[in-house]
Amino acid sequence: MTVSDILKIAGTVAVVQGICDILARRWVFSSESYERQVRALRRADMLLDKAASSNATNKEKSAKRLTKAEEERAACAADVARRHASPQIFTSILFVLLWKIMGAEYSGKVVAVLPFQPFGLLQKLTLRGLEISEELLDLPKTAVADVAGKMVVHVEALTQACSFAFIYMLCSASVKFIVHQLMGHKPPSGAGGGFGDMLGDARVQRSMKSLGFDV
Repeated sequence: MTVSDILKIAGTVAVVQGICDILARRWVFSSESYERQVRALRRADMLLDKAASSNATNKEKSAKRLTKAEEERAACAADVARRHASPQIFTSILFVLLWKIMGAEYSGKVVAVLPFQPFGLLQKLTLRGLEISEELLDLPKTAVADVAGKMVVHVEALTQACSFAFIYMLCSASVKFIVHQLMGHKPPSGAGGGFGDMLGDARVQRSMKSLGFDV
């Protein structure tokens, strides 16, 4: 176990996420087409507010106007949400590749020793990729095991050994999230529903109904 291994994993996750956010800001969120979609969403919000607050005497006509404004607003929100979904999908694929590459590098290596005994299901993740041999189990409890240069850990703490998989998952849930919050481009108000906004688009709903889905 070395602090440098943990810092390398956390640093790699942070750098990759930062690069993804910078590229997304440069090539997606700074484009004229994205800004045009955001402006269209703002106009749709204004039209929806105006239709909702209308005191027209013709209730049927007012209801139709409100329904149309809601559909236009949902369509604009879906367009903006799609632009945010593309970088997220690209980043997810990149982090899967990073998992494979770094997982091969740290295969069979104890990256950390946990200060507690993990329970059954968690232990399957913390020990994933580690090979606990009979040779290790036969050593005295006060010994330090070093097999093929891959494992250096007190035998009495073998169940507390932690593989790359668990550290990577923690970094993805913490470091990756923090970097994205600091450097990522937040969606405009009203378009932060992600795939929910995309499914709320009347055009998508009609397409799904034509395929036999009940929405």
